[in-house]
Order: sequence, then C-alpha cells, then structure tokens
Amino acid sequence: MARLSLVLATAGLTVAILAFPAKADALGPVDIEIGARAGVAAGTLGPLGFGVGGRGGVSILGLYAGIDVIDYLGATAECGGCKSSPAGQIVIQSRSALLYGFEVGYNWKFSRVTIRPQVGLGNFRLSSAYGGPTPGPVSDISNDFYLEPGVVGLVPSECSSSAPTSARSSCPRGRTPR
Repeated sequence: MARLSLVLATAGLTVAILAFPAKADALGPVDIEIGARAGVAAGTLGPLGFGVGGRGGVSILGLYAGIDVIDYLGATAECGGCKSSPAGQIVIQSRSALLYGFEVGYNWKFSRVTIRPQVGLGNFRLSSAYGGPTPGPVSDISNDFYLEPGVVGLVPSECSSSAPTSARSSCPRGRTPR
C-alpha cells in the first residue's frame, strides 16, 4: 500500500508541475532543479521491474547537490540460484527495491547545453519473497549502501521570460522564445 501511495504522489506532483507553469525568475548563481525518473532494472539481483521516482537539487556556482528516490515496483521470475529449492521443484522469486540518497556533481556549460558528471550515494533496500508455484509474503529485506556514478545532460527550454513581448505568441502563458 505504501508503494502505491508513493507512485500516486509522484504522479500527482509531476502532473501539478507540468500543468501549471509559472514565470521563471532568475536567482543569480543559484539554479533549482526538480525532475521525474523512470526505468527498468534487471541484473545479478534478478528482475526488479519498472521503477518510478524523482530527484531534485540546487546548483550554486556550478556545484550541484541534490536528493534522489526511485522505487522499483517489482517483478517475478524463476529463481535459478535459490539454495532452498527441493530437487526438481521450481522456486519463484519476487523482488522489489527502493533506492534513496544524495547526489553531488559539477556543471560544465557548453553553449546552451550543460553536462554534469555526478555521483550518487545512499541506501538500497531490497525486498524479496520466494515460493512455488507463487511467491509468499516478503521473507527477506536487506539494506545496502549504493554508489551510482553518472552523467546528466541539461538543455534549457525554448521559452524564457526575458524575450520581447511581441515574441511571446508561440510560448505558453506569456513565456518568450530564446
């Protein structure tokens, strides 16, 4: 139930942000970011399924610090490496994960594009259930440290509040093209 609440809250926040654009005001050397994340995870831990989450942070004079949360909603698959499976019986595993932590990086600006090498670190919470023919209730929860190197590319939107009023006809709610 908590997972469903997180998904609905993330979806509602995303819709609210996109549905009600506001005039952008410059904050000097400070940039504020907020974004949604989605993806699919599979690997040595088994399938984790579709993930949804968000991230946000602040850049001051090129230095970036932020937070990141992504919830992999889970997937079910045959457990090939389960030790507790009786001979000849197929054991099914169901796994989901929640990752939350911090990100730090530095912005490099190239014309209109900003490239940010960054590293994330935080907690990786893995929930697992095993059984056959269907997995039972969650039987194993582990918390581990994660380190996530990455690169983010940022491109500004085509509309800005600093262009002349005559050019604002093609942009939503009074924004102007750059």
